[in-house]
Amino acid sequence: MNPVAILLYRNLVASIDKVFLVWQVIFPVVYIFIAGYSYSALIGGGGVPVGDKSIPYPAYLAAGMIGFNVMNSSTIAGSIIWNDRRNGMFQQILVMPFARMEYIIGSIMTIMLMGLVSAGLILVAGTPTMVGIAEPTFFGSLYVLYALITGAIFFGSITIIISTRLKSSEGFNVIVNSVFLFFSFVSTAFYPTQGVPGALSAAFYINPLTYIVDITRAGIFNEITPFVHLEAAIIAAVTTGAFFLATFSMMRMKV
Repeated sequence: MNPVAILLYRNLVASIDKVFLVWQVIFPVVYIFIAGYSYSALIGGGGVPVGDKSIPYPAYLAAGMIGFNVMNSSTIAGSIIWNDRRNGMFQQILVMPFARMEYIIGSIMTIMLMGLVSAGLILVAGTPTMVGIAEPTFFGSLYVLYALITGAIFFGSITIIISTRLKSSEGFNVIVNSVFLFFSFVSTAFYPTQGVPGALSAAFYINPLTYIVDITRAGIFNEITPFVHLEAAIIAAVTTGAFFLATFSMMRMKV
């Protein structure tokens, strides 16, 4: 059996907290229907601009939560590595016929699978907010899939890098939560850049989550513009760099 497939199965069965999986779906769904409709009263009936369209805020938020959830799922990669190091499992895995690169790919694939499944569930749950607004097409679906896969690889790589540098679970949780807090709220996941002060608006576009949720929305609402193509190219380059840094960190990590 393929070593990566074995590690993927092991991660899914033995290393993932089932309560965390449930929370990964319940929190975004609750947020969409409570915050989405509550904040709509503040935004008004004009909606939120996405390309040439004006989207009701609940639909805007539902699409953003798909990318947001992929980011949250990525914490599992760092947790798996940190727990394996603490419990001596990492050493045991390397003694067996597994290479470090296979271990990394297994962790990234775990995030990709979890991200795609949770994103699919959120998309289904958020469908009532997007009925009559979303314009699904085959080409648009490819963009959504691209955003989810690159998001999983990027954020998974970030948590791998952090986990290889820290020796305590407290430090890992503090750093990851702090970094992801910035990613979450200095992005277009919850609100658009229109009307945001200039410096903060510029900060949105040094945040990879912005590109991921923008591409996801463009695919869902069929608003794929040249700027979205540029965002897709930028996130591809950033993700490639993050993956190579994660690989380098894992290769240098002492057993």
